[in-house]
Amino acid sequence: MMQAVVGETVRSSVQTTAIALIGLAVACGGSAPGSNATDPGLTTISGTSMSGGTAADSGTGDSGDGGGSASTEKLDINEPGPPEGGCDAIDFLFVVDNSASMATHQLALTEQFPSFITAMYAELPENIDVHVGLTTTDFDAGCAAAESTSMCQSNATLEEVEAHYRRPDQGSDMGNGTQGRLFQFADRYFFESNSDDDPAELSAWFTDAAVAAGEAGCSFEMPVAAAGFAAHPANLPTNNEFFRDAGALTVIFFLTDEPDKSPESKDVYVEMLADVKEECGGTDCIFVSGLLPTCVPDINQKLWQFMTLLSDDQDPPWGDIQLSSDYSTVFGDALADTIAEQCSMIAIP
Repeated sequence: MMQAVVGETVRSSVQTTAIALIGLAVACGGSAPGSNATDPGLTTISGTSMSGGTAADSGTGDSGDGGGSASTEKLDINEPGPPEGGCDAIDFLFVVDNSASMATHQLALTEQFPSFITAMYAELPENIDVHVGLTTTDFDAGCAAAESTSMCQSNATLEEVEAHYRRPDQGSDMGNGTQGRLFQFADRYFFESNSDDDPAELSAWFTDAAVAAGEAGCSFEMPVAAAGFAAHPANLPTNNEFFRDAGALTVIFFLTDEPDKSPESKDVYVEMLADVKEECGGTDCIFVSGLLPTCVPDINQKLWQFMTLLSDDQDPPWGDIQLSSDYSTVFGDALADTIAEQCSMIAIP
């Protein structure tokens, strides 16, 4: 919407300038020139004869000079274009399912990460500060409960689900990377880099960290809650300074092979994220993607509702977690290009 308003302002300014110049030419005895905008911020008034045009087409009617020849001079008017935008930082949060059966998927993601981050750095402007961190889908460290799903929904009762949902503001389960806390690996809670850097060190850290998240997590996977609580004040001891507000794009990428079981409304978790992006523009500064079970979008499961809510009710980019080909398709050059484009749309603080 902001871009549309800016465009109208530029067009209005260009049209006003064109009319003033035409009036000057007519007053001096010349015929009415046409206008030809060759650049969003540049209007060229050229000597092209007009026939059959309307005021809406050219900004003026017939010249009334009895068919005099048009001037061949060109006058370039440098109009100010729309204000430039662009983020100065990107905070990349991976929400990684760490329950049983995830090792293959974690490994496949890490194998794709180096080429992805290299492509993203190549697309970004210079000197963009980048944070990369990960949290898990676990909200009950050490739980041994078995849980199953059918039709992309948990077979457990709400009471059973809530028994494994321990909000960090009501007490810590003492797990590494659980309850929305960032996963600590190699003495880091997140990796800080820059688009001007060689991404090799970041790639090495993330590759090892994502695999180290393991498969010992609770089977009651709660990726939506994890994304929300990553921004909650209760997790400041581990997550402090990960999220930036004004001028920063937040990217959330989900990797899970199960539907979400977060017991609270998706709106509760969206609000947590919006609160840390208030100066930037709330959810307008958040971009989501992921590798998911196909049933999640098929039945509009809670995880999909959460992702589309953060995507202006549009389908976010996603892929089938079970298809190895989707890893390079979704988590590759196309995603890198899209993130760079999203960065360019962030308002300058």
